[in-house]
Amino acid sequence: MSNNITNQKDKFFKIAIPLWLGSGLSIMGDSTVYAVLPLYVGVVGISLAGAGMLMGINRLVRLVSNSVCGYLFDYGNQKKLFVISLFLGSFSSIIFGFFSGFPILFIARILWGIAWSGILIGGTSILVEETTSANRGKWIGVHYFWISVGNVCGYVLGGFLSDKIGFQPAMVVNGILSLVGAFFALFFLPADIEKPHKEKISFSNFRKNSIIKLDLTLLLYAATYGLSRLIFMGFIVTLLSVITKEKISPFITFIGISTLTGLIAGIRTSAEMSLTPLVGVISDKFKNRLFVVVISLLFGIAGLFMLSLAPPYMTLLGLLICTIPSASIAVIIRTLVGDYAAEKNNQGRSTGFVMTAGDLASAVGPIFAFRILPYVGMDTIFRFMALLLVLFIFLILAFIQKEKIKALFGKPKL
Repeated sequence: MSNNITNQKDKFFKIAIPLWLGSGLSIMGDSTVYAVLPLYVGVVGISLAGAGMLMGINRLVRLVSNSVCGYLFDYGNQKKLFVISLFLGSFSSIIFGFFSGFPILFIARILWGIAWSGILIGGTSILVEETTSANRGKWIGVHYFWISVGNVCGYVLGGFLSDKIGFQPAMVVNGILSLVGAFFALFFLPADIEKPHKEKISFSNFRKNSIIKLDLTLLLYAATYGLSRLIFMGFIVTLLSVITKEKISPFITFIGISTLTGLIAGIRTSAEMSLTPLVGVISDKFKNRLFVVVISLLFGIAGLFMLSLAPPYMTLLGLLICTIPSASIAVIIRTLVGDYAAEKNNQGRSTGFVMTAGDLASAVGPIFAFRILPYVGMDTIFRFMALLLVLFIFLILAFIQKEKIKALFGKPKL
């Protein structure tokens, strides 16, 4: 028995380590773009509005690529698909290092959107297949931890290198590091990963099975993830360089704005990174993981309110507190979807649907953020977002109560 358990652990880590390393290194270029691109619009020949488009188009692309990748990972060769996604992501970062102008950078961000669909949905689907409901939260939390490591490195290293050697050389470095992760997965990720379905990919099969049946449970998961991404990624991360420039840098003048933005982003992501494994373990202990979501949203309300206040220390504290719902919801919703999809044998497609909701929200976030910022100001935006979270908490509590009533009368849970 002990040898069997050891063999299962060895097999799991042979799969997980290439997933974690590849995903973490791949996202570094994207993190650098979000951290400092608005400060280098002149260098790459775009406008500030163009920067907002570039920071959102990759997510709009995923509205289509998520469902396609979800189907492919349910029915196709998961190693090949994951490795191809990693190489495509590397290429998108390298384009930023050697080319300028909106059209070519627009193409690069489209490529990154497709790549990240494969990396995130593929990695999550593989882990759902290799875990159980008793430990799924833990290992998805660890997976997100390593993605957060890549985010931190992209924010901090990207911001530092952008100040020292320039934005475009920094993106070349990110692209090379991403290639390292891609080659590691190519050589070390096992080729015999189990997939949910044995049928072969075909156009008729895609038409029949690419669209999944939706119910209230999956819609709630998608809405929760979407709202979280709209607020904590689409607005806060997108506006981070502006927040730093207007609210923090006037009081910290001995560090360059790019470096300071990268440091703040790195500190935030480090906080998320430390939270994700813990959140996953905690959610495994709760009978209903949605209660953990509600608690995390309460922290989000407090953080957004602090961001709307003037003192720089309140801004920094608000940015830090907002990492709690950002990290918690990312882990818990993916785990909830994993629990839901494992029973229906559609891990890739269910994950793809929920990730698409998040991508739609975080795609429109940067576009709206830079469009409405001159008219209403950051403080008003943050207060409105806090109000949205209050209303959504009532929606989740109503859903929990509805499920309790169903259970009381012996009806099966959705």
